[in-house]
This record gives sequence, structure tokens and C-alpha cells, in this order.
Amino acid sequence: MQLTEELKQKKYRLLLIIGRPGSGKSKYLHNYSKECGIPVLNLDDIIGKKLPEGKTNGYVYKFMEDFFKSYTKEEFLLDKKAILYDKDSGIDLLPFLEEIAKERIVIATWNGYTENGKLYHLNKNQEVDFSYDLNTCDFAYIELL
Repeated sequence: MQLTEELKQKKYRLLLIIGRPGSGKSKYLHNYSKECGIPVLNLDDIIGKKLPEGKTNGYVYKFMEDFFKSYTKEEFLLDKKAILYDKDSGIDLLPFLEEIAKERIVIATWNGYTENGKLYHLNKNQEVDFSYDLNTCDFAYIELL
């Protein structure tokens, strides 16, 4: 994918596949996975869907740091990530993805949309949707409608 070469020039080597529920984000990611031979990883399977009792967001960051010590692929494909939506985690999804995309290409699904220069994240577990100013973001995205 030519886009992954372009990602190497960005501050965050992050590609978001943005779309509302049912737009085909996961299908798009899984098709790319078949094409390039890199498996799609689900944090739900790796860490679990909820933080262990007494753990904070530092637990997830440390877990990912340790995970990447043995992860040998140049690209990291990420789909299911319910643990990041745990209301007790305190994790802000975009900064988390940007952090792990500093040293490797991260291609992740994003439940949301863009509008008026903003990136919105839809999360049924939160009272409000998160929004980010796209003008200050240094990553790539594809939006599925």
C-alpha cells in the first residue's frame, strides 16, 4: 500500500479507517490483512475487555510496551479495542494510538466520522462523543461512508 510509505513521513505513523457502525471498517482492515499477510489483532483478545481490578490506564500502556518488545511486524493492524473504552481506564483513544504509532505503522479502525475539520469518535460507553481538531493531527485517515 503506497499510503503506508507516506505514513513513514508523518509524526505519527497512524492510519485510521474511519466510519460509522456498519460502514465496513473491519471488513476493509481484514481485506488489507489478507493482502499483506499481517494479522489483525484485537486488544479484546490480547488484554481483555475490561481492566483487571485495581489497574489503571498505565497498565494498558505498560502491557503494550511489553507486547511490542516481541512483535516483529512493521505494521500493527488493530480492530477490536473495548478495553480502551472502559470508563475506568481513563484512556483517550487518539493519544493512545498516536503513542503506539511513533515507532511503527498502526492501522486501526475508528468508530466515528469527520465533519467541519473535526474527527469525532462515537462511543456508547461514554456520555459524550470525543472530538479532535484534524488541523492539529499528523496522521492519515480513510473515511468509509
